[in-house]
Amino acid sequence: MKDLILKVLGFAKQRPLACLVGIFLMGCISMAAMHVVEAHFPEMSCSPCHGMETYVDGYYHDDLMSHSHMEAGVACIDCHDNGMIDKLNETYWYVTDDFDNPPQQRAFDNEMCTKCHKVEDIVAKTNYDGKNPHDSHLGDLVCSDCHYSHEKSKAKCMECHNFEFLQNLPPEWAKKGEQK
Repeated sequence: MKDLILKVLGFAKQRPLACLVGIFLMGCISMAAMHVVEAHFPEMSCSPCHGMETYVDGYYHDDLMSHSHMEAGVACIDCHDNGMIDKLNETYWYVTDDFDNPPQQRAFDNEMCTKCHKVEDIVAKTNYDGKNPHDSHLGDLVCSDCHYSHEKSKAKCMECHNFEFLQNLPPEWAKKGEQK
């Protein structure tokens, strides 16, 4: 093994540019491979280190919103993509055993949802006899105030009100997140 290390170091001294190009190419190939694994096999990428089995199970086998996203072809990393610096940091934290398990919950703004869902379509689809849960007196709510991807969704207005139209929401609401 020592001989191999000496040969590699000797090569690096003679051809430093070739070594840098090789390291760069290996890094690019590794990142591309990691992206493919994250996009198609979430149980093999984040889950083993972060204790996310319940989230992955919900993505594949549950009535949660994450499963409806899976059915629509939306991969976990479409919403939870980390950049190169994040991946390097997480690798360092894992190697040094200095990470949160489970990871801290992330907060997403409405832009995350409206990349794919048009607000006008949502408001039109959720008009119940002139009442609309998306027309709130609370001001600007965040989609995740009511819609949870990895646990049962809950209409925020039910915290104070008992509107009849919320008691009789259409089946797709119940399927994607019944009240707790």
